[in-house]
Amino acid sequence: MITPTSLQRREYKCLIDEHTVERIRRYLGGICVVDPYATEAGRYTIDTLYLDSPRLDTYHATLEERTDRYKLRIRGYPSAPSAPVFFEVKRRIGDTIRKTRVAIDGAWQRVLVDGVLPPLAPKPRAALDNFLCHYYLLPMQPTVMVRYEREPYFSTLDDYARVTFDRALAFQPVTELSMVTDDDAWRPIDHAFAQRGPAGSLVLLELKFTSVVPAWMRRMVQALELPREAFCKYT
Repeated sequence: MITPTSLQRREYKCLIDEHTVERIRRYLGGICVVDPYATEAGRYTIDTLYLDSPRLDTYHATLEERTDRYKLRIRGYPSAPSAPVFFEVKRRIGDTIRKTRVAIDGAWQRVLVDGVLPPLAPKPRAALDNFLCHYYLLPMQPTVMVRYEREPYFSTLDDYARVTFDRALAFQPVTELSMVTDDDAWRPIDHAFAQRGPAGSLVLLELKFTSVVPAWMRRMVQALELPREAFCKYT
């Protein structure tokens, strides 16, 4: 149930209301279980520090929907302050996503500022090398922090299939390599036409799977008439 160091997958996103969330939960019974890292409420909070070039190259690549693009990010879990942060490269080629990530304990800034590399096994070291190549190429700098509350589920029938509900999406501009945030600086992320529903912000549903869509997931999308939408937390 832990995201591997390197993963190739596809994603299906849509914006739904809480009534549809409950219908999906009922559908998932006997298929998925709650992520064991979630709290007793079945959720956890995610902070993601996005890095970009001074010209915002990755931002514009997303807006222009380039077929080959990537995002560089550092992910932390404020609900688990003793947990490591994760250096991630999320690359999209067409409709396929290739994600690499490596856990960094302790003073992770030293890796980027001073070049102090932690001892790692070959696979996570390759993931770290991939991150550093992208980090130094343009070069990259802190741009924005995004926070949201995730309700995560794992399929018990597939090697890799996930269903997540993201709520309370917010952001704040940043300029420092730090996961420390300003509680008064958060701004809600609301799509003026799509995400704001009659009762407030809608929920971002993400369906994640490998190259083959699980049969149960396909039936769920068809039965509940879930419309696919483009949604990028960074842009």
